[in-house]
Amino acid sequence: MREILERLTKVHSPVCISIILKTHRIHPENKKDSLLLKNLITETHARLEDEYGKEAASTYTDKLKKLAEKIDHNHNDLGLVLFVSDEIEEYVRLPISPNTRIILDQTFATRSLIRALKWSMEYYVLVLSKGKARLIKASSDKVVKEFEDRGFPVTEEGLLKMPPIDGANATRVSNLTREFFNQVDKAVNRIRKEHPLPVIVCAQEVNYADYLKEADQPDTLLGRVLLKNAEEKALKLVQDAWPHVREMRINKQRERIVELEEAFQNGNYLSDLNEVWTAVQEGRGKTIFVEEGYYQPVVDRKGVLKPVSKETNFDQVDRDDIVDEMIEFTLKFGGDVVFMERDGLAKFDRNIALITRY
Repeated sequence: MREILERLTKVHSPVCISIILKTHRIHPENKKDSLLLKNLITETHARLEDEYGKEAASTYTDKLKKLAEKIDHNHNDLGLVLFVSDEIEEYVRLPISPNTRIILDQTFATRSLIRALKWSMEYYVLVLSKGKARLIKASSDKVVKEFEDRGFPVTEEGLLKMPPIDGANATRVSNLTREFFNQVDKAVNRIRKEHPLPVIVCAQEVNYADYLKEADQPDTLLGRVLLKNAEEKALKLVQDAWPHVREMRINKQRERIVELEEAFQNGNYLSDLNEVWTAVQEGRGKTIFVEEGYYQPVVDRKGVLKPVSKETNFDQVDRDDIVDEMIEFTLKFGGDVVFMERDGLAKFDRNIALITRY
């Protein structure tokens, strides 16, 4: 998705169509998705005809219909975006639920992809049990791969085959366990050296505590999830781990509100729509904070933006979503974006805020 985002953000064309819609993962709800998309294409055709003429509307609508025919809605995720221009005809499934809308502009609306990349956190799940360790690479609640090479799975036959009576030999068990966890940690770090992702450990509490003693880089560990069955399928283990990882990510975002509070005190804070728009175009945007689901159509009167209702007729709107463009400018100049929960900026009485570089 990152490669697609980088490519799409470079596109500037007289007509860039972005159709964004909520979809469903499961049957029979996903049967409604194809009808919704069909209706959105019909609506897009009307807008194209009004803004660009009948010939252009016919050309781009044909492109949209052909692209839609390629989509198997049995494999939908939580969201879907169609991108069409003179040279581009692509669709992307999203692991997040976006606001359904149509955006016509000279660039593509890529905020949903940016948000998906922020949300779709990649990480490792280290499954740690007595005498055996597995390593799974995950993205959100999906399995990317389970390592069956690079030293994994790691096993310690001495621990696996130890009869219960020998378990009473505490010193021997402790030595074997320490050596085993040390071996596991080195195997994890060899893989992390090439792809430095955080690790969540799926283990019993006592094993996690012992592993922490051997870990060379404990700061890379997100935390622990209770291990119920060491032989469980990788997908089930990842699905059990993801809610904990997601909560950790949300907590990390909440902590970033401190940056906004400090900027407010230091005078490096903007929240007025026009001031934010000017700052990001000038490259002064360091970090832009946006509440989930917030978008804003505007009319542009000689460079001054006037917010309008989301129900305003499209032919009276100059920019379908100024927020998306603000995010793109911030990233273009090396800034960062933080997507907050709904009402995450309530203490500032705003839906959007910007920390400026100066």
